[in-house]
This record gives sequence, structure tokens and C-alpha cells, in this order.
Amino acid sequence: MDYRPLPDDRTEQFQDYLRYAFSPQEGPDAESDWDPAEQPGEARGLFDDEALLAVCRHHWFRVGLRGRSHEMPGLSAVASPPEHRRQGNVARLLGASLEEYRDRGDYLTALWAFKHPFYERQGWGLANKWTRFECPPEALEFAREAAREAGDDESVGAFRRVEPDDWADLDPVLAAHGERFELTMDRTEEWWRKRVFESWQTDPYVYAWERDGEPRGFVVYRIDDDGDGNRLVALELAHADREAFLNLLRFLANHDSQVETVAVHGPHDASLLDEAEDPARVDCEVRPGPMVRLVDVPAAVEALDYPGVDGEFVLGVSDPLADWNDRRFRIAVADGAATCDPADAAPDATVGVSTLAQVYVGYHSVSDAERLGDLAVRTPAVRGTLAAMYPEREVFLREGF
Repeated sequence: MDYRPLPDDRTEQFQDYLRYAFSPQEGPDAESDWDPAEQPGEARGLFDDEALLAVCRHHWFRVGLRGRSHEMPGLSAVASPPEHRRQGNVARLLGASLEEYRDRGDYLTALWAFKHPFYERQGWGLANKWTRFECPPEALEFAREAAREAGDDESVGAFRRVEPDDWADLDPVLAAHGERFELTMDRTEEWWRKRVFESWQTDPYVYAWERDGEPRGFVVYRIDDDGDGNRLVALELAHADREAFLNLLRFLANHDSQVETVAVHGPHDASLLDEAEDPARVDCEVRPGPMVRLVDVPAAVEALDYPGVDGEFVLGVSDPLADWNDRRFRIAVADGAATCDPADAAPDATVGVSTLAQVYVGYHSVSDAERLGDLAVRTPAVRGTLAAMYPEREVFLREGF
């Protein structure tokens, strides 16, 4: 079997595989304006001679994590037709993808799973949860007065419809909002244009809220007809400060003459229930988000800074796909830096690569990884060193891919 870039003459077959995997109800002859060849990323295929067994797409992201910028490939569009399933082809495709990432020098990757248990068995772990609020627009009316009180004067700024050519105006807002989260992506112009301002379903509206002519928040949304009235779905709500957040909610509330409900997607945060005058009118649903994986354990460990941490221990890692990770490592931390080398000594702690990835990005604390994952630590000293190396963080990888 051969894993390689997908040739141009297989683009239509790639699209057929994706349609069957993710929207089979459309039928084999469905027409779509969405062209995968025009999307960001690079397609790959697993071949047996010329038979295409499985496909995927790689996105070359850069994200922020623990005070540093990191390359983090995003894996998407993993699909295999029914005649090639249950033969281990997807696992082979995933393993080959990890080898490609490692050859590039990458040590962290992410994906959105169609089935979390499947990808957890392959070494991925949940990176974050996200929240969907749904309510009648009237439930957000509190934001009108609150926005005025949050401002410096009686003005509440101005809203502006944003076009794709204005993408750079939104970049500082995204950066400001993303400062509190790990795994905020450094969006490229292509990503803004193709994945924010465009959609494979219906292109969204994008509006910015400006203060003194400077964008301080933006909302990306579409309006759906769900049979019971129109629903405004805010796919992304980003804000540089609380004033901008309140004004964006005010903007959504002002659609009360057009929609029956408003749905807001955002980080795992239930505070809108406290903001609303009547929290019973706001439905709040927490959903699983993307998954992360360590590609190369030693490179990942050595890529971070560890100020104020000193210690040494042997960590036993299990990895079902990457044999270069499936072994013991001696980790030594001193002067803010770490080394991670193969070791033969008995482990002071053991962990699966999926749980290790969750601790690495900050989704799980060390204690939660012991309680909810498969981390096992033998001594309090090693537990303390791990906890100091990888304190819990607020993680929100907002990108859909």
C-alpha cells in the first residue's frame, strides 16, 4: 500500500468519498458549488496499486500554546468508501499521516472526530468542550442597557458589515479574544476567506462592532429556516472586551422581528445563564470539541518552557500507531528547559499518548488525568513535577476543519 499526495485527476473521486461519508442522503449525483480543490490544505490518499482506499486532508496551522507559537497540522476529511472499510485502511492512513508530520518536525496535531471512541483508540484525546446557547432574541435584551453602561459615554459604537477583503481588520480582535485560550490559531488570509467568509452550505454574514472606528468585536452567523421559524446561528462570536461582547449580544437581540430563536456557539462557559434576566429562557448545551494528539513525544516535551521547574523522572508512554512514542523516556527539567531521551529504567509514571496530549495542552490537570484518563503516577514528587510542568489551562480550538 502507498500513501501519497492525491493527484489532480482524483479530485472528483475525493469529493465522492467525502459526500458518501458525510452527506450520503444527498445521493451519488448531488451537485455542489463546493470544490475541494479550492479549499485550504493538501489532500492525501492511501492506494493499493491504483485503487484509492482512503483519503484525508492536511491543514498547516500555527497555534499558540503555553506562551509559544507552534506548528500544529489539522487532519480532516478522513473517509473511506464502504467497499474498503473494516480492513484497517483508515488506521494505516492515520499512521502514515503521523509519519509525514514527524518528518516535517511537527509534534502536535488535531482533528474533529466523527466518532470520539474510534480516534481515542488511535491516540487522540479530547482537547476542549464548547457551549451552544439557544434562546428567543428577547432573552438577550438585557445587553442593550448593559452595553450602554459598559461604555465610556452614551454612545454604543457602530456595527459594520464586513466583506472578505476586510479580513485583516478582524485579526486583532481574534488575537485579543484568543489570549485567554490555548490553541488559538494564527489565521491566514486564505483561511479567513475560504473558511470564515465562505461555507460549504451557505455563506455566512459577518458583522463587526466598532468603537471610535476600530473593530472591537465581530460575529459570524447565518439564518436558517428550521420549519418552526427562522433561527439565527452565531457560528463565532469574538470580542476584545466586555463592552464588545455586550454589543454583539445586543446586535443578536435586534433580530427579534426576523427570527424566533438565536443560537450562539462559543467556549465552554455557562455565564450567559447568569447574564440573562430569566435564565430559564436560555437553553445551554455542552458539546465535545476537537481532539489533539502528540506526534512526537520527545520533541513535544522539549518544545515548551518550564520556568521554575526542576525534576527528573521516567515516563512510560503507550501509543497504538506511532512506535517511536511507544516506549519509556527519561525527562529531566532544569533551568526552564527539558530534555526527553529514551530510557530502559522502570517508569515512575505511565500514560497513554491520548491522555498525555490532554495534559500537554492543558485540558486535563494531572489529577484529572489520573482520575479520568490512564495516567498512573507512583510518587508524590513525580506528581508534583508533572503538575508544575503542565498546569491546567483554558483550551478553545475554535476552528472547524
